[in-house]
Amino acid sequence: MNAYDVLFAHHKVLRRLCSAITAIPAVADERQDALDELLIELDIHMRIEDDLFYPAVSAAGELVAIAHAEHRQVWDQLAVLLRVPPTAPGYEDEWRSFVAVLDAHASEEERDLCPPPIALEPQVLDELGSRMAGRIAKLRHSTLNSLRVRGRIALLSSV
Repeated sequence: MNAYDVLFAHHKVLRRLCSAITAIPAVADERQDALDELLIELDIHMRIEDDLFYPAVSAAGELVAIAHAEHRQVWDQLAVLLRVPPTAPGYEDEWRSFVAVLDAHASEEERDLCPPPIALEPQVLDELGSRMAGRIAKLRHSTLNSLRVRGRIALLSSV
């Protein structure tokens, strides 16, 4: 599987989770469970992009810089969302804003960086895709990563 396929497939995971969460009432316990799953997948996604994909397409410098800035926007919007209680009147608006920012980032990435404005050999894409898929699997099953994400979320919620 090449890097673009891995990236697009993981975007679908994030979008599916956002849709599932949207369908669950804000105060339901299962919504928090689904949100926890989304936050772990979001962290995994940002890590594979920052650690593997973006360095591979770094010759597309300005576009990679924009993608990094969009990551900050996603985390900033997430921090706003996490500080609003699910029972608050503006919670659903903040949720929709978070989903819109996340989807806009994924859409721009798919349009502008896949394929990047530089040529990558098919073998390089396949190797990169394998490394990305391996990292996703490893992080999904890592208790340490889950604890790290919970700590980050606690920090974002309290700032």
